[in-house]
Amino acid sequence: MEDEVIAQQLEALLTPAITTQENYYRQLGLRDRILNKPLMVAAVLTLLCRDVAGVTELTRMLAREGFL
Repeated sequence: MEDEVIAQQLEALLTPAITTQENYYRQLGLRDRILNKPLMVAAVLTLLCRDVAGVTELTRMLAREGFL
């Protein structure tokens, strides 16, 4: 239950920031990145909050859950 609550709180916190950052990149005419900064921040927070063993396991988990 705690994981779901934490995930919802992180999503509510990060979604507006991610959207704002993406719009800002578009206004500047910058290309879309495969892994933009907001996604990297979300990945690091996931790594810390879910106590993931390492980057390889994080990559597997994100691919399994449909984020990559």
